[in-house]
Amino acid sequence: MRIVFPEGSGCVQKPEDLAHVKRLGTVDYYDTPPQNKADLIQRLRDADVVFLDYSIMDAEVIAACPKLKFICFFGIGYGNCIDVAAATKHGVTVSYTPGYGATAVAEFTLGLMLSLARHIAASSYSMHHAEWLSAKFQGVDLKGKTLGIVGLGPIGADVARVAAGIGMHLLAWTRNPSPERAQHGLRLVSLDELFVAADVVSVHVSLNPQTERLISRALLEKMKPTAYFINTSRAKLVDNEALAELLRTNRIAGAALDVHEEEPAPMNYVFNGLPNVLVTPHIAYNSKEAGENMLRIAYATLDAFLKGEKLHVVNA
Repeated sequence: MRIVFPEGSGCVQKPEDLAHVKRLGTVDYYDTPPQNKADLIQRLRDADVVFLDYSIMDAEVIAACPKLKFICFFGIGYGNCIDVAAATKHGVTVSYTPGYGATAVAEFTLGLMLSLARHIAASSYSMHHAEWLSAKFQGVDLKGKTLGIVGLGPIGADVARVAAGIGMHLLAWTRNPSPERAQHGLRLVSLDELFVAADVVSVHVSLNPQTERLISRALLEKMKPTAYFINTSRAKLVDNEALAELLRTNRIAGAALDVHEEEPAPMNYVFNGLPNVLVTPHIAYNSKEAGENMLRIAYATLDAFLKGEKLHVVNA
């Protein structure tokens, strides 16, 4: 059995991290991303198993891999990288690694909230440029403010936990509301009510055809002028053109964005020039513990597949 990591993986930090799969077959581990689709196909042509990070395995790539039987996607957004219908057509099982990094993303989200509310990143930047502007960076306390959480999966639920810990009031919207999901004193509301009432809005829903551009211009325009917007989920959930306009005209106080429609973000990225925006390079998930969890879950999906069982399988 040939097992291929076509672009490496951030959760593989040392040779011992590959020991488990090396006991199962031959492992091809590439340290750098493929240069193009042809290079990706060349790397995957003889693979039985693929552990995928961010390369695109579309129908053409899958059809070019006649031995392929199993793909595990490192992360949650497998639909962005894998043509699941094509995989199913070719008899390829697709799995992913849910729940690996809820704590990592929740704690990072808290960090973004604190940085926005207290101007931590901006004031640090000014210090590095020999500017002492302490009077300029008056912030606000988060205790007693209202956090609106869009999506109550494992990450959204953990964001509620950490925000409750600093004394925030909690509102949340979910597509599947139930009394059991109203943990940590949060109140389930409509999206309209959430965007009107929240001092901070944080997005934690998965991207699919039903949620693309869920956060519309109309919703963003309901936000308070003192409110902050945070996205650590997926950029295409949001009308980013509208968001940039509202930030540019100071109709909302600021935003923190860890996800971007083009990654890496281009030099002329619309949010780069806005002083009230904190941008980070898609790192909310990237903690040591989350990486260890991701690798453990990924290997468990392969072990289950080899036993004729299904673990986190997304196609029949």
